[in-house]
Amino acid sequence: MNRPNILFLLTDQHDPAVAGFGGNTVVRTPHLDALAGQSVQFSSAVCASPLCTPSRMCLLTGKEVHHCAGWNNHWAIFPEHLTWPAHFSAHGYRTCLVGKMHFGGRDQMQGFQDRPYGDLRHGLGHQPDPLAMFPGYAAARSAGVTEIPESLLQDVVVTRETLAYVQEHAAGDDGRPWFVCASYSRPHPPFTAPGRYLRRYCDRVPPPEAGGMTPAEEFARARAAGHADLKPEEIRRGREAYYACVEFVDACIGELLNGLREAGLLENTIIIYSSDHGEMLGNHAIWGKSVYYDRAIRVPLLLSGPGIAPGGHCLDHPISLVDLYPTTCRLAGLPVPEGLDGKDFSSVLGAPTTAAAPREAACSAYYQYGQTISFPAPVPESEPNRAWRTARSAQWKLVEVEGGATLLFDLNADPEEKHNLADRPEHTGRIEALRRVLYRDFSWEQVHAQLKVDRGRLPAFKSGRVPTMPNQYRLPDGREFDAEAALYGARWLNIQPGSNGGIIPQQFG
Repeated sequence: MNRPNILFLLTDQHDPAVAGFGGNTVVRTPHLDALAGQSVQFSSAVCASPLCTPSRMCLLTGKEVHHCAGWNNHWAIFPEHLTWPAHFSAHGYRTCLVGKMHFGGRDQMQGFQDRPYGDLRHGLGHQPDPLAMFPGYAAARSAGVTEIPESLLQDVVVTRETLAYVQEHAAGDDGRPWFVCASYSRPHPPFTAPGRYLRRYCDRVPPPEAGGMTPAEEFARARAAGHADLKPEEIRRGREAYYACVEFVDACIGELLNGLREAGLLENTIIIYSSDHGEMLGNHAIWGKSVYYDRAIRVPLLLSGPGIAPGGHCLDHPISLVDLYPTTCRLAGLPVPEGLDGKDFSSVLGAPTTAAAPREAACSAYYQYGQTISFPAPVPESEPNRAWRTARSAQWKLVEVEGGATLLFDLNADPEEKHNLADRPEHTGRIEALRRVLYRDFSWEQVHAQLKVDRGRLPAFKSGRVPTMPNQYRLPDGREFDAEAALYGARWLNIQPGSNGGIIPQQFG
């Protein structure tokens, strides 16, 4: 079999509603729109957890959070899990990751054979901007024109290094197909971009949607810490800058695709575009992610190439990012490993107008008490409203907040999820059906027991390395050196006031 190459384009924190192919008429995403026109698009795709590390752990293992220890940021993938790239590497693919992946622990490859550039010292991969905020960063509060020279911006480097890697592999002519993940940082905070992109959105971005007062609003709003006191001008600038970041990363992806296409390197290639989670962007008065709303859990998902119907089909089948692992195995003619939670949807890709959806609903979950660091404060497991799990079908979403409310949303009639229908007797059967999905091979008791076991295992997999700069280069012989040392200078600096988007964990690996 002439196995296809796989190009996985992964951005960070891209709300699919902020894209031309998602129906947005303000933001400019011409390259992704063109890709969507050749792809099968899934408008109801979700991540397994709306937070960087958990989502990526689930994506790479094909398993849900409680099956792969993806409890929160800075957890490590334990070695019993056969990752997506490791499986492809074992079956003759040359695999490479370029850019951010936010792995915890000492194994910063996780089955990828090559990794020329990225957050190799678990420094989050996000470049603090403005520079004075290093090692922290913010979001809407510091939105504006980037201070970083464009050639040093992570998204530019990811584009150039990915293009170089694929070209070098092709020139080597060893006959192996390739699996390359180009992992971009934007539009994740800091919300900064070159000035020409920001100027396009001045006074053109609509204000956020007002929040509905659901019974679990207290839980959702608690995740808005650090953003609750934003001034109207900061909200406006933050949203404009986010749109600018989306357009900027679209331009980087366009440069990569055009370069590969001109070199004849996209023939027999499956192209996947997605993001690890969404961004609330001030909707419901919340910024960031980690909440059950669609703006946080829904992700863009486009697939094109061999075995995939052309012509720009858009489907509302509930698909999870964990489904990509088994699906690409089928498309590439590889065996599907046992024990995956992901479902193969390759039949839908081949016959999008007739094939049945692979699942009735897709699940997503978040565990605030799964933190490995006490920042800003420890989160006890016994407190209510500290975790939730949702099952989302094409139209309906059931949310169960641990120790809190049950919510049901009709996403067709109420896309902003303002009206909880869980107490309506006419929806009893629907709730029971979604609960069967929600609690299939899952219980809250199981979560707490497994989390205790996993916490006991985690220290043995820590790297013991102190983070330095956000990103590193890795030479073919394994040597690493910092990519931004000259940009940021001294490493040990106090976190500046206003840094609320996250920190580089200086003493944790």
